[in-house]
Amino acid sequence: MFPPIIKDALVYANCVTMMSIGFTLVYMISRVPNFAQSTFAVLGVYCTFTMVRILEINPYLAMPLGVLLGAILALVVYLGVVNTLTNYGAGPILLTISLLALQQIFLAGVQIYADYVRNVLGIYSRSFMLRVNDFRVGEFPGVLLVSTGLIVVIIVSLHLVLTRTQFGIAMRATVENAPLAAVLGINVKRISIVSWMITGGLAGLAGTFLPLWFSSGPGSGGMLSTSIFAASVVGGLSSIYGAMIGGYVISLLEVWGSYLLMKQLGLWAGAYRMLIPLTLMSLILMYEPGGIVSIIEKIQERYLRPKRVRRKEST
Repeated sequence: MFPPIIKDALVYANCVTMMSIGFTLVYMISRVPNFAQSTFAVLGVYCTFTMVRILEINPYLAMPLGVLLGAILALVVYLGVVNTLTNYGAGPILLTISLLALQQIFLAGVQIYADYVRNVLGIYSRSFMLRVNDFRVGEFPGVLLVSTGLIVVIIVSLHLVLTRTQFGIAMRATVENAPLAAVLGINVKRISIVSWMITGGLAGLAGTFLPLWFSSGPGSGGMLSTSIFAASVVGGLSSIYGAMIGGYVISLLEVWGSYLLMKQLGLWAGAYRMLIPLTLMSLILMYEPGGIVSIIEKIQERYLRPKRVRRKEST
């Protein structure tokens, strides 16, 4: 039998990894931590809620809608706030504060929608779980199969785009040195727009999966923010591949760690679940600020490259 805790961990890890990839991508391009990322996910949560509870149709039809709305909202945030403030000379601190303020504004909008649905339509909309509306293949829930398949497609697609296309090369050049990339004729603004839209789309997609397995509501974004940020930091804010690794490391340890703590100490320990990603993030920042990617690079530098050099010398 497939243990439920593993299902919880994998579904959660798939969703957090999607969002941490977007968080890292925007940070690499704009050098700003997008703390509104979790709000894009809450938008996806309520797309699924609307499909199931109001329209009474298949929850997976929310996936394209969540991607579209998340991408549009991210585009509005970039053009309306980030790009505007940057043109006026705003630095990373002011941009971060602005994104935190936007997160609260968006959350208020979600609260208004939830209250409207409850008061006008008579449907409870603040803490819901839609597992019964999902399909199953044997003992595996559909959300586990679909989210796992999609995360594989996303990772492979991003790798191919970054390594095999002109747009990916332009994006990497922008990350390395945006002013120089602009001098070379790369449209840095277009790169930024696409990056923000990818970020919003991935967060919206991840959000559509959450209510199919976890209890969700307007407060889901606050719970996700810590895990997304920790995953990006632990993986390495300078690498999308690091975000992929960090997403799974943080998510799996968070779910399994909280499960073991509750099993050993009691259910009260579950309230301190966020201490796990925060502790891991603090340790990484103290001992290896570059994250897991930096650790891997140092291991390669120390153990693998000397062997290659010796092989070349012997030939």
